[in-house]
Amino acid sequence: MPIKTGVSRACSVFLLVQLAAAGTGCSEFGFGRDKAVDPNLFPENYKKDVLAYVENHPAELLNARDATISAPALRQFGGESRYFVCLRADAPDGRKEKMVIFFSGRINQFVDAESNQCNAVQYQPFPEFLAQLRELKQKK
Repeated sequence: MPIKTGVSRACSVFLLVQLAAAGTGCSEFGFGRDKAVDPNLFPENYKKDVLAYVENHPAELLNARDATISAPALRQFGGESRYFVCLRADAPDGRKEKMVIFFSGRINQFVDAESNQCNAVQYQPFPEFLAQLRELKQKK
C-alpha cells in the first residue's frame, strides 16, 4: 500500500509541474506573445510599395502624364505620428494628389489628400511611376 501512495503522489506532483509549465511556459518563452511592432518604422521601400499598390489599384491614376512623390516624413494624425508620402499625378483631366500613410513601414492608407495636407512637402520626379502606368496600359 505505501508504494501505491508514493507512486500516486509522484504522479500528482509530476502532473502539477506539467500543468504549471504549460500554463506559464508559453508566455515566459515568448511563444504566445506577439512581437512588439514599431508603428513608425521608416518605410525604406516606399516607392516600390506605392508602385505595387498602384499596380493593383490603377484606375484613377492610369492617365497620368507626370508624377512626383515626396520623401517620407513624420506627421501627427490625431494623437499619433505616422510616416506619410504625397503622390501627385498630372493628367489631362486634372491633378490628383494622394496621401499615402504608413504603419510599421507598410502602406496602411492610400487616400485623396485634402487641400493643405501636402502643401509643405518637397516633391521629386517619379519616372518609375509613369513607366509602370505605361506597362499597365499595354496589358489592357
